[in-house]
Amino acid sequence: MRHTLSTILLAGALALSATIGAAAQTILGIDGEESTSVGIYIKNLSTGKVIVDHNSQLALTPASVMKAITTASALSITGPDRRFATPVVLKGHPEGDTWCGDIVVRSCADPTVESEYFKGHLGFCDSVAAAIRREGIRKISGRIIVEQTLSNPGPIAQWEIEDVAWSYGAGLFGMNWRDNTFTLYPATGQTKPEIPGLDVELKRSASGNDLVRGVYSDRLIVFARSTTDKKWAVRTSMPDPAAVFRAELKSTLSEKGISLGEKENAAGENPKEKTVYTHRSPRFAEIMRSLMVRSDNTFAEGILRAIDPAASRKDVIKREKELWATRGINTRYTIINDGSGLTRANRLSAHFIGDVLEWMAKSPQSDTYTSFFPRAGKEGTLRGFLAKSTLKGQIALKTGSVSSVQAYAGYKLDSKGKPTHVIVIIVNGFFCPRRQVREGAENLLINTFK
Repeated sequence: MRHTLSTILLAGALALSATIGAAAQTILGIDGEESTSVGIYIKNLSTGKVIVDHNSQLALTPASVMKAITTASALSITGPDRRFATPVVLKGHPEGDTWCGDIVVRSCADPTVESEYFKGHLGFCDSVAAAIRREGIRKISGRIIVEQTLSNPGPIAQWEIEDVAWSYGAGLFGMNWRDNTFTLYPATGQTKPEIPGLDVELKRSASGNDLVRGVYSDRLIVFARSTTDKKWAVRTSMPDPAAVFRAELKSTLSEKGISLGEKENAAGENPKEKTVYTHRSPRFAEIMRSLMVRSDNTFAEGILRAIDPAASRKDVIKREKELWATRGINTRYTIINDGSGLTRANRLSAHFIGDVLEWMAKSPQSDTYTSFFPRAGKEGTLRGFLAKSTLKGQIALKTGSVSSVQAYAGYKLDSKGKPTHVIVIIVNGFFCPRRQVREGAENLLINTFK
């Protein structure tokens, strides 16, 4: 009888456990959730109570939510007011109205140079030409030299090769120009701006439009439904932004009446240097806000490397992880390969992200940091999220999405815009339509914050 009772009790416990497990597995209510990796962490900042903890220690691919970690790290180390500075130097010596030497541009990996997202900071080439004319110079015997000291430039090794040709796959270089992207009209081969050395091959494809280009390669293969539509244009990444910049600067100098001799070793021995212009970027806080709202990968990589411009990417990431470890946050089971989250090889837990968000919400940089996050139903990648709910404008999240990944991280805000709760939702390997994952996340937040 005792054996029978024990069996009954054990069976009941197992049944209850199975019921609880099934309920936990369907926290978002999406099709196939039992076979999907879901990590959720929601915490009340004022009480310290964790409201939802679902697989929060599971290391998952965060996609562009990585940008929230990158900006938190950079803001902590560099502060909000720092700017990139790119000096332009005349190297050589003057002889009348001729400069016997070169124009040297000392790049600093500023990702915003001539960016369409900062209209008030345009005019780099015009400013250089005007500065040279003020020196009374009308001829430069040498070349335009772009010094690039950034280690590990270009697309990151862990990025997917199919991403490299698209505008969102534009890598960070020592010299960046016009967001490292250009517009191509495949049927005519025309580009805006001009891309020196570009080799475009156009192929007909019944399955849809696609772009293929190797890392650093000038050869771009375009697969298109139509090979004759002259109005069709596509945005793609530059293989060599410095070459595009040099061509534009040379053209501008010519337009302003300054000729370029392109002579090698024109500066001679013991050349003098004269700084004629220094381009300064927007404040780092403005760049971070822009990259978070628009989810800009190139800007994110630039901000990550700004933590220590002289270091390798690997060493910068090591310093980033050490920063959070010294703040009492467990980084042991985190894998970070980039600043943007474009690689699928990153691994962060919802709990780790939540801990970083909580630290930032309680730091002196809280107001600045929380301002980076798009507001639900109002802006950026969150424009349609919770747009018809009472939470519109009260939730501020960074979104992330790559193949089979949907992620959210940020805050619930009070009426004054101050963070009251940390929110992290990461879904990997889902089988349902992405729309269903978004709706599941919306419903979870609506029910949590009734």
